[in-house]
Amino acid sequence: MSPEKRLKVENILLILIIALFFGLLYNFLFYPHSLTEFIEAACISILIGLLIGLLEEFLFKKTFEKISFLSVSIIRLLLYSSMVSLILSLVLSIETALTEEISYASSVFKYLGSTLFRRDLLFSLSFIALILFIVQIMRLIGRANFVRLMLGMYHQPREVSRIYMFLDIKGSTSIAEKLSNRIYSAFLKEFFYDVSDAIILYKGEIYQYVGDEIIVVWPLRKANENCIHCFFKMVEIIKEKESIYQAKYELVPAFKAGIHTGQVVETEVGKQKKEIVYHGDVLNTTSRIEGKCNELGQKLLISQDMLSHLNLGNDFHVEEKGEIELRGKSKKMALYGVKLVMNQHKHLL
Repeated sequence: MSPEKRLKVENILLILIIALFFGLLYNFLFYPHSLTEFIEAACISILIGLLIGLLEEFLFKKTFEKISFLSVSIIRLLLYSSMVSLILSLVLSIETALTEEISYASSVFKYLGSTLFRRDLLFSLSFIALILFIVQIMRLIGRANFVRLMLGMYHQPREVSRIYMFLDIKGSTSIAEKLSNRIYSAFLKEFFYDVSDAIILYKGEIYQYVGDEIIVVWPLRKANENCIHCFFKMVEIIKEKESIYQAKYELVPAFKAGIHTGQVVETEVGKQKKEIVYHGDVLNTTSRIEGKCNELGQKLLISQDMLSHLNLGNDFHVEEKGEIELRGKSKKMALYGVKLVMNQHKHLL
């Protein structure tokens, strides 16, 4: 399964699991605790969750992305109200028709006119709103950060090992001079949106947007090649959209990145506006590495520390650039350029 398809499946499964949890909870609170009732509740929840997942992933994510939030919310309300009403009436009326020995059509109309339907519909729409709220929060802070936040992992500062990528658009100053403020903003917004697909696919977390720069973070684990694959996936995405950028902005974004790893302190800061942040010299060093890309003629530079945690095989060519002096650092650091050499991707280099 391709990374794109796997990502869609993961998102749909997440919504489905949340829907199943609330469906079983509702059955536990308001219906008899029989196996039949729980199976019925599970089936309804799975069906609703699956449809919501499919609609969110294939309809709302792309089709309505340029429509205002209020308009999309109204469309969601109308669509999901109709969908939930239909599912509840069609499924729950089966049992009524069998037990009361009336026609299925009569059972449907009887259920739709009952207070039970109004209660079921109200709860269903409430949990759908909660699902969409949770999904929106996860899009804002990232799925991993959301889980850690719920588990209280940011309550106290903790030292962790992380991989950082600082990615910067080349020639952003001249681009900003060429384009108006509004068009330049649209250019950055579109670029960030496009390359985010690569970050999501390769399990990265967007830490910050800083001007024309993205800071991406990964946990340091046994298999850390995702950070390298992510960069070249970004290259591929922008390569495929060259004509679109050229038509809109009369230029195609070129970018460079530096990758480094080490220990940082992960914590929550702020009072009125809280934010999850990382403190440590690793971030400053990664920024300095990225700043050397132009000087060394590289699109991607990594540190010796990062290279020691990678198993790149024959898919990538690693070129030693020597001991390089970084601004603000007392000691020189060994840096390496990385290029993709797989045959099917040679056009990207």
